[in-house]
Amino acid sequence: MKVSLEAFHNQVAVLAEAVAKSRLSADGRHDLFDEFDPYAGKIEPALLNAGHLATYAMVTGMIEPFDASRLIKPATYLVAAEGPVRYRNDKGHVERFYLSADPKKRETESCVRDSVQIAPNSICFLTLEPTFRMPSYIAARFNLLIRDVYRGLLVGTGPLVDPGFDGRLSIPIHNFTTQPYDITAGEGIVYFEFTKLSWQNPAKAPDEISWLPDPVNCQPPFPASKNKRKSLDNYLAEATGNGPPQHAIELSIAEMRKQAEWTRNVLNIATVAGAIGVAGLVITCWQLFAGAQQFAADAQTELRGSRYQLAQDVQVLKDRVADLKRQLDASMGANRSPANAASNK
Repeated sequence: MKVSLEAFHNQVAVLAEAVAKSRLSADGRHDLFDEFDPYAGKIEPALLNAGHLATYAMVTGMIEPFDASRLIKPATYLVAAEGPVRYRNDKGHVERFYLSADPKKRETESCVRDSVQIAPNSICFLTLEPTFRMPSYIAARFNLLIRDVYRGLLVGTGPLVDPGFDGRLSIPIHNFTTQPYDITAGEGIVYFEFTKLSWQNPAKAPDEISWLPDPVNCQPPFPASKNKRKSLDNYLAEATGNGPPQHAIELSIAEMRKQAEWTRNVLNIATVAGAIGVAGLVITCWQLFAGAQQFAADAQTELRGSRYQLAQDVQVLKDRVADLKRQLDASMGANRSPANAASNK
């Protein structure tokens, strides 16, 4: 049955008063009803509505502490983050602290912060606030708020919280976007749903359960404010205020592509410049070779001219010597004539 949220909370408050009269702690109630379903035949095995969820949470000590004000939807319970946090910073060092807005925690914990920032493209492990003591006949699942889903965050929700689990839960939050997101201590971060299994009670019922109250057989309506979001853009506007988030890996790939394109252009320019340099070197070498060839040809021409001129000069000298020799011979012949010989007697 669906009732107003106010009427629902009033019935849950009456249930809480009846449970308090038992004077049993959450641990005591869990021990009492761990293997005995107090509402067998009254609550069928199924996904529990908000009223039945509240009933089992308080009567069996399933959620401690339990905050009825976090029951605002027909079948889920909002759970906050509070407790140990672990993640690696941008230098690879592990950050360790306790997330809490309670000043008293500073007296028992060495490092307390009231918020944590999940950096872009990172993973952070958060601890949930309550202790869960799951009866042997109830299992649970959880997921992020729709707001954070549209922000691009992702929570590791694969494992089922099995019947019999007793302790606190830590969850990995993945931020695959390029934007950082802050989580405040005490802020609701995941919605839990609980399912009752098919179950057969032992033959003997526990003693001293006369205080057992009737279950809350109603549920609140779906919040009207959430029905105002009618389109994808409405959800994105509420989550990010600026449209769909940018995936960090896509951005990294785009940057790598730009870098590769820039490198390719530089290599192309270098190749062209290298080709121009090689061509210039070849032209220079050819010019030097052609110059040397021309110099050798000019030297050979000049040498041939010098040899010819030298031969001409030698011939002139030879002709001159021959002429002088003839003149000398003629002179000596005249001195031997008969007239010269008679006069010498």
